[in-house]
Amino acid sequence: MSRVFIPSTDQADNDLMLTALSEGAAVQQAVLSTGLRVWAVTGYAEAKTALLDTRLKKDPATLSDPALLFDGGRHPEDSYAVLGRHVLNTDGADHRRLRELLTKCLAPKAVDRRRRRIAEIVGTSLDTLAASATPDLVTMFAGPVMTSVMSDVIGIEKNLLDRLLTAVRTVVAGADPQSAEAREAADAQQRLILEAIDDHERFPGTDTLLKLAFRDYHPNGRLSLAEVMSMVALTLFAGTTTSTTLLAHTAALASTRDDLLEAIMAGPASCSAVLSEVMRRYPPTPCATWRFATEDVEVGGVTIPRDATVLVVVAAANRDPEAYPDADRLVVPRPGNTGHIGFGHGPHFCAGAPLALTTATTALPALFARFPQLSLAVPLEKLRWTTNLGDRSLFSVPVRLRPDERPA
Repeated sequence: MSRVFIPSTDQADNDLMLTALSEGAAVQQAVLSTGLRVWAVTGYAEAKTALLDTRLKKDPATLSDPALLFDGGRHPEDSYAVLGRHVLNTDGADHRRLRELLTKCLAPKAVDRRRRRIAEIVGTSLDTLAASATPDLVTMFAGPVMTSVMSDVIGIEKNLLDRLLTAVRTVVAGADPQSAEAREAADAQQRLILEAIDDHERFPGTDTLLKLAFRDYHPNGRLSLAEVMSMVALTLFAGTTTSTTLLAHTAALASTRDDLLEAIMAGPASCSAVLSEVMRRYPPTPCATWRFATEDVEVGGVTIPRDATVLVVVAAANRDPEAYPDADRLVVPRPGNTGHIGFGHGPHFCAGAPLALTTATTALPALFARFPQLSLAVPLEKLRWTTNLGDRSLFSVPVRLRPDERPA
């Protein structure tokens, strides 16, 4: 029997759905919202095995028949698989070639050079938050912090980046990838990326993604123009949306739990431990992006047939009680296993993890130092989420910055 796997806008309902998945087999068939049947890997050990198995490819061209891709149709979360050529739909040497550019921009040493600039961006965003009559941690703090950081990393002027991000979000996370809105957004995405490429030399700095791409990779044929454009769109969306969620949600949770707040303020290491536990329990990317079986593959004693579509359900695997005692609770510091797969595992481990964690460990202590009595303006359980399999984001997190404030 196939289980239904449809994320909910309500976190409590979503938790129940994930628990039901976890209580089933570690590898099982599931039905998505569109009726698409997939093989879902929900056990922790099995998920790590699947993420390392080279027979489970990211490139949909490895299917024996193109008509097998998503049953010959489209799916709300399929854009990373079918559009462009980038690190999330390539394997082996091609993947390593494309990832090299991201590594230069996002490796720990590269991120360390941006720490001062990240702190400046956080300070500016805190000023904006303080001036708002209706402060919101998503729209007025975490979102602006991450878009400004990514503006500097990619090398796109902020206003242009905001317009591009709107288009990319519609393309990547839209409900209907075949709608007129999605097609218009795809056209706008291409146009805006070309505009950014035309302007990239005027952007300050020497180590932006675009300057590196057009200095060291595109001129000698190591990256095509189409690949650069795909990588810009991917880096912008993945680097902005998931990190915004991690930052805003961690702040929301800490505003309700003194132990989390104390750990955040105790120093970078303990703040990182909080972020790690939030990533384990509430990964902004609930599922690793699509994989396709190039042959019959046995995982956890179950044979996944050739040409099957495979989803590694990170959000379920990170709650596996066999891997984590007290898996359904946020525990900081967490004893024993802290090796969650919220950032992935193996060759496709998130290249942006160092930037996300550095930004969050800078922003969270600064937020609570500035507003030590920050509290939610709505109950935590009333926060609403998007339901995309690859991007679980909060719509908003309204807050009171001081105890005497009242919600508007």
